[in-house]
Amino acid sequence: MKIAKDGIRSIVKVGYDGRVYKTFRGSDKEQRFANEVRVLKVLEARDCDYVPRLLDSDPQTLTIVTTNAGSPAENSISKSKADALFKELAAEYGVVHDDPFPRNITYNQRMGRFCIIDFELAEVEADPKQLHEEEEAHRTLGWCGLTRSGRRKPENQDALSVFSSSGGWADSAELCGDQSIDDNGLVFAVSDGMGGPAGGAVASSLVVRDLRRYLPAMMGDFHGAADPESVLEASVRSLHDFVTRTGDNNDDLRGMGATVVCGLFFRTKVYFAHVGDSRCYQYRKGELTQLTHDHTFLGSQFRQGKINEREMRMHPRRNVLNQAIGGGCQFVSPQVDSSTLESGNWFLICSDGVIDGLWNKNIERCFAEADENGHSVEEVAHRMLDWSFEESGLDDTTLFVVKVV
Repeated sequence: MKIAKDGIRSIVKVGYDGRVYKTFRGSDKEQRFANEVRVLKVLEARDCDYVPRLLDSDPQTLTIVTTNAGSPAENSISKSKADALFKELAAEYGVVHDDPFPRNITYNQRMGRFCIIDFELAEVEADPKQLHEEEEAHRTLGWCGLTRSGRRKPENQDALSVFSSSGGWADSAELCGDQSIDDNGLVFAVSDGMGGPAGGAVASSLVVRDLRRYLPAMMGDFHGAADPESVLEASVRSLHDFVTRTGDNNDDLRGMGATVVCGLFFRTKVYFAHVGDSRCYQYRKGELTQLTHDHTFLGSQFRQGKINEREMRMHPRRNVLNQAIGGGCQFVSPQVDSSTLESGNWFLICSDGVIDGLWNKNIERCFAEADENGHSVEEVAHRMLDWSFEESGLDDTTLFVVKVV
């Protein structure tokens, strides 16, 4: 590790993974440690994105682990601009910094903006957005995963998985359940295989199985990472290389491929990665949003407003992918992004078999009626699966329904 600061009140080191390790020492070190942990949790709950994000804390060693907020900017920001940033922190997020000077400002090149650090003596006031401090980061997920074989082939070539991580190893969870995501994240993954009767099933199984190997190894205990989106992207690229090598070394599996869509839910955010035409949707406050975009020519035309949903669904080449895990693709460029979690949010993570049967308006209707009638995640998942299968049912149909409760 590289020592970034060695002072009377703390020593700060930067690890090779980009994380920042701050160990408190000196007078009142226990109180300052506890206060910075508390303040960073409050800022995360209040969706402040220009401060470090707390990844871990150890009360035994008085060490906190955070994301890297950038390089010191004391010599590149004026006192007046620094004052404005500290005032914004207090006005918008209810946190008053005890040392509001440029020495506690950094510049995050990836974000393209100035950030604020060092909150060991900061004070928390009432949230201007009327959030209560008790809601710092408490989130529980309810979920249900289902799959059904399509009518046009005997074997189900879809695969799905849900897991958390402990010590860099995947811990499987039941396909239907509920769990807090305050202390550890949960990953939901769906994959749709292609490449003949044997290859498709093998490819999708490899994708969900080896995502469970790559992602925990790269991210640890899902307590967060210096850059979760980069870790997700690296994991998906590793999947592509592995599936490609496996196919190349077996004549019966040559050219096999699969889609993948996965979401990592942790505390107040979901981070997702995607290749192919499996999808992730979010339903919030009566509005359905497709978070992923299909890696097809028609998907690109739809995003640009050149065709509508009906034209895309009816086109004979709607399922022709320009990216897949394996499948003879030379390289992949996964879509990786994130979204904030709010109480009552619904998510649908699914293969294209669901989309063959359900239009976006039908998905939105299922969620709207669930909110109106108090339906459980299991009820919503079964309704979507049954409705989709009744309307189409030719392809394998796989989904996770997830709710923030």
